[in-house]
Amino acid sequence: MFKKLLLVSMIISASSSIAFAGQSYKGEKDYKGEMAATPCPGFMAGPYLGLSIGDRTNFSGSPIVFKGIDGNLSLGYGALVSPSFYLAGEIFGIGTINVKDFTNVLSVNQNVSAKSNWSYGISILPGYMITDTVLGYIRGSAVETHFNGTNVNSNKTGWQVGLGGQTSLAPNWDIRGEYLYTYYGNVSNAGKLNADQANLGVVYKFL
Repeated sequence: MFKKLLLVSMIISASSSIAFAGQSYKGEKDYKGEMAATPCPGFMAGPYLGLSIGDRTNFSGSPIVFKGIDGNLSLGYGALVSPSFYLAGEIFGIGTINVKDFTNVLSVNQNVSAKSNWSYGISILPGYMITDTVLGYIRGSAVETHFNGTNVNSNKTGWQVGLGGQTSLAPNWDIRGEYLYTYYGNVSNAGKLNADQANLGVVYKFL
């Protein structure tokens, strides 16, 4: 979990450095009397499409029971609600590729693994503008996930919270990184499941 949080922090830090460098360059051009570049429309109100890939680890209590790679497709609408605060809503779908199954011994005669196959859900993303082009946000979601494996085959609703950063690369394109924690509660034959995810992706804004 610490490594995933560190990754998101590095993305936000790098994004801030790029944004400040861009502002500094713009100021130099203004000082020289040259025409400044067209400002990025940034986080104006409008719909967007997101595509990301990430690492997923499922836990049953503390033992790891599954590692996989998530492909995430999202559709959202976001807007600045004040000069500094941003709010968005998303719907999303996730497909998961199996990387490795682990065995969790729940009883003397029962060995259980719990693979994630697919998920879908809805999120709310309140955020704060760190610079004109860099957004820090938190994510809260309700997500439905299908699990299967040894003695496991069921859908389960989970609750998700996460931390992320997003920065503008071009007028219509952003890059986004985030860490997510999902709690599913008790899943039949698998115990209390939760998941860690770290995602990196791009966002296309329909401006």
